[in-house]
Amino acid sequence: MKTLKVYKENGEFIIERVNDHATKRFFITEEGLKEGLDGLTSLISEYELEVSDDQWALAINHLNQ
Repeated sequence: MKTLKVYKENGEFIIERVNDHATKRFFITEEGLKEGLDGLTSLISEYELEVSDDQWALAINHLNQ
């Protein structure tokens, strides 16, 4: 199954798409992360979502808007 991971590491927000290969996108701000999530809304149903505890509220609230 394809996995979409959202987490924060070394002060940067990260969206990692894992399927046959992995890609990571790095964001400096919460707004950047939200824009990154916006770009994936049409694909999100194809992925299992894994969000770190510290980013759960931000990611889920934004995706539910």
